[in-house]
Amino acid sequence: MIGIICALKEELEEILIFTENIKTENHYPFKFITGTIFGVNCCIVLCGVGKVSSAACTQALILKYHPDLILNVGVAGGIDKNISIGDIVIADFVVQHDFDASPFPGRKRGEISDLNLIKIPCSKWITDKLLVCSQKITDVNLHVGTVLTGDQFINSKKKLYELKNEFGGKACEMEAGSIGHVCYLNKTDFGIIRSISDNADENSLPNFEKFVKNSSKKASLLLAEFIKFSRD
Repeated sequence: MIGIICALKEELEEILIFTENIKTENHYPFKFITGTIFGVNCCIVLCGVGKVSSAACTQALILKYHPDLILNVGVAGGIDKNISIGDIVIADFVVQHDFDASPFPGRKRGEISDLNLIKIPCSKWITDKLLVCSQKITDVNLHVGTVLTGDQFINSKKKLYELKNEFGGKACEMEAGSIGHVCYLNKTDFGIIRSISDNADENSLPNFEKFVKNSSKKASLLLAEFIKFSRD
């Protein structure tokens, strides 16, 4: 079974277009949707926005459905000058940029204390397979890189430059890092698909509202190709 987590209803709706044999189960506060995508058993869930909700949802998904892997699919803000709205970022690492235990000796900002890691690695085989599958999607620019997560909607050039300079990375959003953290603790394979809806600058909010649906569709197309590839 493939577990699929998204944060927004726009992201969920695009994934459900491909989903058949749908059943729903409520495990408060989350509604889990089981079904098949191209014949592959999947469990899809809307986690809500932010690190706490996405972490709680990921743990519930693992405990109740025991997925073979988890994919986090959705939109993000681009933080690299070479990334444009509508591009897709496949994560190789995730970082929680707002985790800060640096006042303690030897600790750096972003370093997760119980893991001694700043960058949590996505499952390489998933990242590699997503990259192969992405070649089947036309008219979309693809990037592989670090996705930065924090409980902040970034809408400032100053802030995104600070993040870029400190952590590198291709995109910023609010769930991937915590989903990756929980998967890493549970030894569950995971991957991240993010389509760019805005540039995390002062125009990020109107651009997000304008492009969230189309960007969600592009992310779901890569998910669909991955599942087809898994089936074959």
